[in-house]
Formats: sequence, C-alpha cells, structure tokens
Amino acid sequence: MSLHYETRELSPSTWVDFERLFEKHGGVQGGCWCMFYQVAKGWRDRNRALNKAKKHALVMQGKAHGVIVYHGGKPVGWCQFGPCEELPRIESMKDYRPTHRGNLWRITCFFTDRDYRREGVARAALDGALHYMKDHGAEVVEAYPVDPRKRHSSNLLWNGTPDLFVPIGFTKECKLGSERWIFKKTL
Repeated sequence: MSLHYETRELSPSTWVDFERLFEKHGGVQGGCWCMFYQVAKGWRDRNRALNKAKKHALVMQGKAHGVIVYHGGKPVGWCQFGPCEELPRIESMKDYRPTHRGNLWRITCFFTDRDYRREGVARAALDGALHYMKDHGAEVVEAYPVDPRKRHSSNLLWNGTPDLFVPIGFTKECKLGSERWIFKKTL
C-alpha cells in the first residue's frame, strides 16, 4: 500500500505542525529540535527548551528552512535544508571540503514519526526539499548520508543513506569523517 503525502515548507504558519511532530517525540534525538547543524559551537551547553526556543526564533525570522511531510493533514515527517550559512556545523566536521563554490545548499536531517517509518516519508521529504530549494535559487545541494555498511540503529540515520539519494541523481563526491559521505546534486 502506497500512502499519499504532501509537503509544506517550514514557516511561521507551519511552526505549529513542526512543534506537534517534534513534541510527540520529545524534541527528537535528545531534544535537538533540529538545531545541531545550526549551531557551530557550544552544543554541550544547550538543552531541549533552549533548542526549541532558538528554533522558533529562527523560523519566525526566516532563518531556518525545512519541509514538513503530511499524511491526511497530520505532520508525519521532516527534512531540514538550508544555505551553508544557516547550517555552519558541517564546516567543522572532519575532512569536510565544499563540493561547489556559489549558491550551495545543504540537506542535514530527516525525521519520520514512529508510526510512519518505512512508508516512504523520507523520500517525500527529500522530493519536497529539493522543490523548495530550487524555488529559493539553490544551484547545488550537498547531503551527508551515513555508510549503511556500518551498524546503525534506525533512529541514528537522521542524515539518510545513499539509497535515498542515488536514485534521484545525487553523486558520491568524497568521504566525510568515518561514517558519512558527501553527496552532491546540481539543480
């Protein structure tokens, strides 16, 4: 059975849906609220409440991008994306080398409601994210999937796996640390 999804970009008007999805799951990944890649330094000093408040402020200022996936009007998934300056933590990762100079955007995180896992939510999120990035003028997109040959719990696959990216034209560029790759797609 194939489920039908729709996507909407994260904005002040969709914040309540993002909040509902993340609250259901404790702010996701220890209360991250999808702030990890938006913070260059000082991550250990942050908590769930601070992450939520900061994410809310960034959304209200138009400085946080992402796409929310809906099934029957209910938020069931998420993909964070944005221009490089919005997601600076990538630059501090071991072995990072940009794949493009110019209007480079990033895809950093996926999340799927536990009741919808293995139902195509991440694919819908990725398709929506690419659509919105193109609308924002992105030229090239980087993604950082984890090596599926390493043993990962499914809740640690927030960067996706190569199987999500390769079928839609992403190419493997180079290694990023010990468990990730940089994949690239020109829009």
